[in-house]
Amino acid sequence: MLDSTDNYIIDEYFNQKEIVRKNDYDVKFIKIGNQRNISGYILVKCNIESVDLSKRRKKKKTFYSEVVFCGLRQPTKEINKSTYSVLSNFIKRFKVSDLDICFDGLSEIAINSKNINQYYYMFNEYINNFSKDTEIIKSSFYINTPSSPNDDTDYFKKICVYDKFIKESKHKKIDPRYTNWKRLEVTVNVHFKFNGFVIDDYIEDIKRTAKSYFNTSNFSYEYLDLQCKLLTDRRTLHRKNIEL
Repeated sequence: MLDSTDNYIIDEYFNQKEIVRKNDYDVKFIKIGNQRNISGYILVKCNIESVDLSKRRKKKKTFYSEVVFCGLRQPTKEINKSTYSVLSNFIKRFKVSDLDICFDGLSEIAINSKNINQYYYMFNEYINNFSKDTEIIKSSFYINTPSSPNDDTDYFKKICVYDKFIKESKHKKIDPRYTNWKRLEVTVNVHFKFNGFVIDDYIEDIKRTAKSYFNTSNFSYEYLDLQCKLLTDRRTLHRKNIEL
């Protein structure tokens, strides 16, 4: 049974932020943690992809579902260990479809149509041509089919850079010091059991891209490393006094 706080989170974070997609036929929200933010929920979807998979494997249309864990890329918000516990049980048994890996930083180059050529230049090694798959929508820059001669992008499904300050300012007041806050987000198409997927190489490629975009020589990804260990190492999950 969902209370008023649950309904607010579902409306504000899931529906308004378009985590419910137009290709979804049915979406169920299931609470898995005791936190009052999106990391305490999963989405169970019946959509075009799950129905297509069911048909190809000669099952009934609702046999497979897509399960989405949200909010794990928010190190500024407290994430309950129960979320990682549920997720680790999922990835032990099932293949992971997509994984979003993010780096945050500061960039003075606004994301808008006036600066589109600058973004084409900065990310040109991932762009085959100036096709419709590469575009700026509002304050987000998308490369939907990235390809690179230098990085192992075979599993890169999408690269997105968006103005995190603008996005967060819609919901709360953000310190003006973070006016140039941007987020680089890469969607990695996994389709393996997580334990059998070597993620470090992809993190290194994304980190190199982040260093170039944010014009910095140093990045910390201890939090990301901790998240990976929480998903694959039960000893880490059961440690006491761990800061998430």
